[in-house]
Amino acid sequence: MPSALAAEGVASLKQAIAAIEAAYPGKRRDSARVHVETGASAIDETLGGGLMRGAIHELLPRTAQDLTAAAGFAFGLAARAGHPTQHTLYIQHDFTQTEIGRPYLPGLKLSGFDTASLIYLHVPRVEDVVWAMGEALKCRGFSAVIAEFPANTRVLDLTMTRRLALAAQEGLNFGLVLRHASGIEPNAATTRWQIAAAPSLPDRFGGIGGPSFHLDLVKNRFGPSGQWRVEWQSHERTFAIAPLSGGLARPFADRPHRARPFAKAV
Repeated sequence: MPSALAAEGVASLKQAIAAIEAAYPGKRRDSARVHVETGASAIDETLGGGLMRGAIHELLPRTAQDLTAAAGFAFGLAARAGHPTQHTLYIQHDFTQTEIGRPYLPGLKLSGFDTASLIYLHVPRVEDVVWAMGEALKCRGFSAVIAEFPANTRVLDLTMTRRLALAAQEGLNFGLVLRHASGIEPNAATTRWQIAAAPSLPDRFGGIGGPSFHLDLVKNRFGPSGQWRVEWQSHERTFAIAPLSGGLARPFADRPHRARPFAKAV
C-alpha cells in the first residue's frame, strides 16, 4: 500500500517519523496517562476518566453543515492530548482538501491549538489515509493522529479498524477518525461521537462566546452513552458544560382547566 502514495509523500512522512522518534527516544513521559480528559467532569466520568489512549475514536457530523464543528471538536481533543515535545498529525485526502480546504492555521491558533506542533499530510487515495494513520499511530512522538475520510468510503471496515486500534495500542497513541458522513459500518472504534454546532453564548463582557457543540456519544465500548452541550474555552484549552441559555419554560396557565373536562369525558 505505501507504493500507492506519491513518492515524495512517502519519503516526507517516513523522514518526519524518523526525526520525531530520534528526538523522542524511549517511552512517552506521560505514559501513565491512559486517558485524554475533556475537562468536562460529566463527560469524563461517563468515559471512566476520559477518552482512552491506545485506541481510535470516531467523530461524525450530524449533518453536512456540522463538519466544521466535528473538525473543531477533533482539534480541541488534540489540544487536550498535546505534549510540549510531541506533534499532532493531520491526514487529509486530496479530494476533501479540494472540497473543503486545509485546516485554517490562524483560526486554530486563536482557538488555543499549538499550530507549531501540527504536521499536515495530504494523500491521493483513502487507502493511503488508512496506511499513513496506521504508521503514525505506532510512533510515540505523536500525541494525536487525526485522519479525515470523505463520505461513502468503504475502507474503514472491522478488519481495517482493528489494525488501526492495534497500531494505536503499540504506540499508546490517540487516534481520531473524522468522517464526512454519518452512515457507517461496524468497526473497532472505542467511542463514536455525533457532533453538531450549537449557538455560542456571549462572554461575561457581552462579546462573542467560544465555540459550542452538541455532543452525542452514541457508542462507548466500556460504559454508557450520553448527550451534552459543551463550549470550548480557548485560553484554558478545555471543554466545559455550557450553561442553559435561559430559564425553564412556564407551564400553560390553562392546562389544569383543560385536563378536567378530558378526564370526565374518559
